[in-house]
Amino acid sequence: IADVSGHGTPAAVMMAVMHSIVHNYPGEPLPPSRLLAFLNSKLVEHYVGQNGTFVTAFYGIFDPATRLLTYSCAGHNPPLMRRCGEQSVLQLDGAQQLPLGVLSEVEFVDHAEQLRRGDHIIFYTDGITEALSPEGELFGTNRLDEVLSQCALEPGEIIESVRDHLI
Repeated sequence: IADVSGHGTPAAVMMAVMHSIVHNYPGEPLPPSRLLAFLNSKLVEHYVGQNGTFVTAFYGIFDPATRLLTYSCAGHNPPLMRRCGEQSVLQLDGAQQLPLGVLSEVEFVDHAEQLRRGDHIIFYTDGITEALSPEGELFGTNRLDEVLSQCALEPGEIIESVRDHLI
């Protein structure tokens, strides 16, 4: 998941560039930190420069046989793991680093999380947490955590519940 700074056509073009770079990556995109480093170097070298644009990204690889999620993060909102067996919502923030396109010399790292049967991973952008209520209040991460802590909700119902709480 990724999010480009800014809005409109320039942000859409930058996302298309990112998409193209990812799909032209030479070799296997393992580990995740290597792909983010590749993206970062291409963005800094050819596309971002001094215009102040940056990209946040979270890239993970899930092995369903072992339930191991290996990931790296470039400034993106950490996905949330809903672990209903423990009635908890945890941030997957073990591999945080600067956004893509900010500095050329960034060392991205990897982190692994062992998932359990019934765990859910929720990916989101700051468009959710920075959404304003009619009263001008930010939705925020605490309210998102409240919605996600309702363990009876299935994935489609989670989306519906978040939408309902945004209004």
